[in-house]
Amino acid sequence: MADAGPPPGAHRGPFVGRDVELARLRGAVDGAWAGAGGLVLVTGPAGIGKTRTVEEALDGVPVPVVWGRCVDDPGAPPLWPWRRVLRARPEVATAVGDALAAVDRHPEAADPEAARFRFVSAATEALVAAAGPGGLVVVLEDLHWADPTSLRLLVHLAAELHRSHLLVLGSYREPAGPHGSPLREALPELLRWPGTDVLELTPLAEDDVRRYLTAVGPAVPAPGTVHVVHRRSGGNPLYLRALASAGGTPDDAPASAALRSAVRAALAALPGETVGLLTVAAVLGEEVRPGLLAAVAERPEDEVHRALDDAVHAGVLTTVPGSPGRRRFVHAVVRDGIYADLAPSDREALHRRVAEAWEATVGVDDTSAGVVAGHWLRASADTDALARAAAWARRASAAATRSLAFEEAATFLRTALDAAERAGWDGADRAALLVEVAGTEFRAGRFAEGLAHAVTASETADGPDRADLLVAAALAVHDVAAPGFPPAAIALCERALAEPEVAASPAVRARLLAQMASSHADAGRLGTSSQLAATALELAEGAGDPEAVLDAVRARMKVSVDALPPEERLRLGLLAIEHAAATRQPLVELWGAKWRIDAALETGDLATTEEELARISALARRTGLPLVRWHDLRLRASVAALVGRFPEALALNEQARDLGARELAQDMSTAGMSGAFLLQHALITGDPEFWDDDALQLLDLAGDIPIVLVTRALVAFLRGDRDDAQVRYEELRRRLAEPDFAASSGVPTSLVPLVEAFEDPATAEVLAGLIAAHPLAAGGAGVYGCGATAGLLGRLAVVRGALDEAVAHLGTALDVDTGTGARPALVHDRTGLAGALLRRARPGDLPRAGALARAARQEALRLGMPGPARTAAQLADAAGAAGRAADPLTVREREIAGLVAAALTNRQIAEQLVLSERTVESHVRNILTKLGAANRTEIAVLTSARG
Repeated sequence: MADAGPPPGAHRGPFVGRDVELARLRGAVDGAWAGAGGLVLVTGPAGIGKTRTVEEALDGVPVPVVWGRCVDDPGAPPLWPWRRVLRARPEVATAVGDALAAVDRHPEAADPEAARFRFVSAATEALVAAAGPGGLVVVLEDLHWADPTSLRLLVHLAAELHRSHLLVLGSYREPAGPHGSPLREALPELLRWPGTDVLELTPLAEDDVRRYLTAVGPAVPAPGTVHVVHRRSGGNPLYLRALASAGGTPDDAPASAALRSAVRAALAALPGETVGLLTVAAVLGEEVRPGLLAAVAERPEDEVHRALDDAVHAGVLTTVPGSPGRRRFVHAVVRDGIYADLAPSDREALHRRVAEAWEATVGVDDTSAGVVAGHWLRASADTDALARAAAWARRASAAATRSLAFEEAATFLRTALDAAERAGWDGADRAALLVEVAGTEFRAGRFAEGLAHAVTASETADGPDRADLLVAAALAVHDVAAPGFPPAAIALCERALAEPEVAASPAVRARLLAQMASSHADAGRLGTSSQLAATALELAEGAGDPEAVLDAVRARMKVSVDALPPEERLRLGLLAIEHAAATRQPLVELWGAKWRIDAALETGDLATTEEELARISALARRTGLPLVRWHDLRLRASVAALVGRFPEALALNEQARDLGARELAQDMSTAGMSGAFLLQHALITGDPEFWDDDALQLLDLAGDIPIVLVTRALVAFLRGDRDDAQVRYEELRRRLAEPDFAASSGVPTSLVPLVEAFEDPATAEVLAGLIAAHPLAAGGAGVYGCGATAGLLGRLAVVRGALDEAVAHLGTALDVDTGTGARPALVHDRTGLAGALLRRARPGDLPRAGALARAARQEALRLGMPGPARTAAQLADAAGAAGRAADPLTVREREIAGLVAAALTNRQIAEQLVLSERTVESHVRNILTKLGAANRTEIAVLTSARG
């Protein structure tokens, strides 16, 4: 391949090489035609011929082809490369427009990810539908300049291509500057799909250079010339064309110099008016807009078109594939060279002229607002230009937000802020802009930057709108459990609450108090957070403001779940569901249903549990949101584990882990929850093989929060490293004296196996107090379903040596877990009770222990619980041995004692056993002596007690 556009001096140069690459691209087209579409990423350095190779491969293909192109302009609107695709396929444009219109009709500011997912899903469905059954090829050039929203759509689309008639061809090069960051982040996601292929273009061979020089020269080149040109061009087609046309370039000059020389030579051959137009075009950008160029240059448009055609034939410009009448520079380096040759003052003056001309033509079209802002910023830096730059950048941000392009919206607002500060903005105007920046950065996932701007806004706020600005700054960033966030958020809320206007508004106070409650909880101050959350909820319900109610409910549930009775949690969950429906916030509906599941399980209300599980499954199908689908899988895995459907539970857990890694990769907690499931499964089944290396590696990366510290000790114990487990356990014992550590979710219950392993009665007593304060019939929703807490209390009582208490607790657990159908918990209840009875060894305990152990072993084998099955077998053997050791009677004497207990006379016994009556009398005397019984009635009593 020897071309990435027309060479200097020719409209279109010869094409050489690339036979293998062309075959692969045409094979991909054939695959899409047959219904096996995909994504092919064509990559290579600048000038290697990516565009020309794609053009040649698509020449004459039997399917429609549409082109989109990214541009090196930070002011370009989001989804820029897709906009041309939409223009070319009206049916896709309509579907995507409908998706955005739906968002406009039902704003979901609280659920930005939900809105963005709905948009990319609608766009993906429309693109796939547009391709079938005849096929469609979409070409996206220069993805290294793509905006994050365009790449998000491409990532989502890539997952569906392999089963469609759609082929996407994307070209990119590894960029040296910051524009490459979004693509670098997206590439791993793009490459994970089966329909994705990477086609790397390498330099041309020396034979290819010979063929090119032969095609463009008047004579066959000498071998030495071919070798020198190949060496100097590095096999790069762009430099090869420049060297071929710049015969006067010294042999030792770099190929880039040859390219510049060729461009200057081409410009020198053009009329001065055309060169002037190309200079203005370089300021406009890589693509030339004839109408706008005519307005800036104050030249007739037909004259501009003729001049552009001359530039195409001179090799400075080229046509835009798929866009008749459109022109662009033959390569970015060509445009950059012309732009760099401008004097700084000329460049600034041209940017101002471009901005003014564009303002006159943009009107209500916001898609170019960012471009106009960029031109004003690069014009002379007077106050008026900066103010206009800020205004256009804010307009571009608002348009990007409506397109759900939050990253781009944040970038535009930072541009506006920079311009405003250079223009000297201060007070309320600056504070309002800072609040906008903070909120947009929060939606874009830049939490630290958003918080910093919120703090600055709060410090800057002044004037009549001060109270409103302080409230907006305090609420701009929320629910971020990051270091440094809680104290800053609390300070922002306190500053806002000090305003008299705020104190007079219950709804606003409720939202601020809820924010403070959540922040205190993230900092581990659960007592303070609980009080604040309760006050916030009371104020919010009194005010009846939906947003305030939702904020307060979330805070209340976040900071004091265990302190609320199940009935209140059921009510709050239903309240969240109702408000979620009214405000179209699907994630709030998810949380409300999940809270109700937790509360229902605690009371053993399986009907409500199943009802809310069905609600979440329906929500997952209706919205398709990855987070909702993930929670649906997690909750169903947990409930399946609770009732002993282990194969189903493990399969659902694996699906949740895959979904989290694929679509929620930035949230490490999704993988952590699947790892926690495997750990609990290993503890419940006694099979440590379920705890895999991936989960172990993730555990090493997690922070030192309480439940993670406990988990690390449990993993050491499961892996047989008792010394490491004991060292970690001793540290955990010391930290139990910290109220917030002891109250952390999951810590007391997770410590029970370690307390048993290290036989620690003192800690067992502490844990028993903590667990008894919050009894539940079942729990573990979303992680791993567990049975009644009475079972844990019984196991702890065994460690403490309180065997009567242990027997009572474990008996209660048996009844509760039988009612909820928690079969794995029943196995542990039976083995625990059997062990307690064996240790107590009162009359009747040994045979009951044996019966419980045998039943536990049979159930453990049915469910696939090898650890408890071994324990139950050992208990059954021990019960049998203990029973035999405690029985002084011989086999015959036990037989006769049983018949005495059945009220048979000696003669009846003799007849039944075919013995003499005297022999029976002798056995009865021995039984009386050995048992210390006074008469036959006491034999019956003692025999019955011993089983």
